[in-house]
Amino acid sequence: MKRQLGPILAALALFCASAAWAQSGSGDSGSSTTDSSSSSSSSSSSSTSTGSGATTGASTDPYNANLAAYQNGTPSGDSPQSDSGDNSQSSSSGPQSTFRHPEQLPPLQAISEASNHTGLGFSLNTGSLSDYVWHPGGAEGNYWQNIGLFGATVSLSQIRQTSLWQLSYSGGVNMSNLSAPGQSTYETLNQTAKANILWALSKRWTLRLKDTYFYTDNPFEPFLTYVSDPTPNYPNPIVYFPQAVVEQNQGSVDLIYRLGQHDSLMFGGYESFNRWLRTDAAVGLWNNFTYAGSAFYQHNFSARFSAGAGYTFTALDFGHGESRAGIQMFETFLSYKFHPGLTASLWVGPQLTNTKDIIPVFCSPYGCFVEIQHTTQWNVAEGGTLSWIHHSNAIRLEFNDRNTNGGGLLGATTSYQGTIAYSRPLARRWGFAAAATYNNSKSISPLRSDQYWSATEGTVSLSHKFNDAFNGAAYILFINQSQNFFGTPGITSTAGVGLQLRYAWGHTLGW
Repeated sequence: MKRQLGPILAALALFCASAAWAQSGSGDSGSSTTDSSSSSSSSSSSSTSTGSGATTGASTDPYNANLAAYQNGTPSGDSPQSDSGDNSQSSSSGPQSTFRHPEQLPPLQAISEASNHTGLGFSLNTGSLSDYVWHPGGAEGNYWQNIGLFGATVSLSQIRQTSLWQLSYSGGVNMSNLSAPGQSTYETLNQTAKANILWALSKRWTLRLKDTYFYTDNPFEPFLTYVSDPTPNYPNPIVYFPQAVVEQNQGSVDLIYRLGQHDSLMFGGYESFNRWLRTDAAVGLWNNFTYAGSAFYQHNFSARFSAGAGYTFTALDFGHGESRAGIQMFETFLSYKFHPGLTASLWVGPQLTNTKDIIPVFCSPYGCFVEIQHTTQWNVAEGGTLSWIHHSNAIRLEFNDRNTNGGGLLGATTSYQGTIAYSRPLARRWGFAAAATYNNSKSISPLRSDQYWSATEGTVSLSHKFNDAFNGAAYILFINQSQNFFGTPGITSTAGVGLQLRYAWGHTLGW
């Protein structure tokens, strides 16, 4: 036994020495002894020449084993431990993390910075709509239309210190069935895209961009948003055409310059187009384009009262040159806040409208002989808004009387419109909203001087939030309109009931 004790003690000493050496290179700088530190200093001098940038624990990364060959080419400055005083890590031969190589991929900190304050949203939508269309006193016939709605939405938004942007896209399919004779079930793509950007360029300059596009055969789609504020020279939708596919885009850009604490300059641009795409239901309908530019000055006399003046020019094009109009308007406006829940605004100014129309005089198989007519008209335009919020009840009244594109059917029109909207929460998870609008438009274009369009629309909706992800809504909408369109006076009415169920998911991309 005594002869065997010596070799055993020698083997045990070698085992303990190798374990202590391995412990000194494991990455725990607090466990290093004075002797191991001196030995690691010598290894550090050699590692500096090779440029090893291995980090703590990198040798256990299973995703980056193929990067071991790049270690000798990595600058020593890439190692976050190079100035820490613990150079024992530099002698490690394990693979390095991919994101610690800026020449290969962006560093992890850059990705985190780009995704910080960024949110991703996703939602699924399904619903149904049933409406009845009738023509009192007409020969067109009455019928039911049943639509199944299926779609999804993806959205992305980011809030930074000086900017905010939001992007969203919705796509889906509408399946329609008509009870009219000779009609059958058909499917139509339904899609909507929106963009909103707000950017504080500097302390005084602010840029705001907004664009909305939609393509749908849902006859009520444009009217479900008419309780919102109308855009410059493009009032809320007033035209309803059954079975027509509508493609529409509205975009605007505003640049605001703050002269001082109470004064601002506002420059704006606006564009929109409206297309009718199902030819069997849109015979004779004009595709139209609208462009507008404006410049305004505003002064805030107090926290409650502000006023200003400006100029707007609007160019209208119907049927790609068949009828055109230019509308100039000089406007003064004022706004007063009676108390935090009650605000009123008024605007008024002269309008100068110039029209150009191509009127066919005689047509043959070889072409048409046309006459070009120009007209000039002065008128006074005015409008106003009254908003009242009290104990969660919100009411908005609005009216305007001016020359506009009139929804794109009659050329340039003189149009009067009034709107009333009301909303309130009924309970913690229930909401109620109702709105109605009336519009009367008469063409001022010589090509359609005897044509008019008068419409009354209304909607009532009830919404319920089941939980943070699921919500639903039910709505009733009616439209009654009388028109003299292409010399065929008539009345079209419709009423419908719709149901919608939506699942929404949202998450931030930052960490």
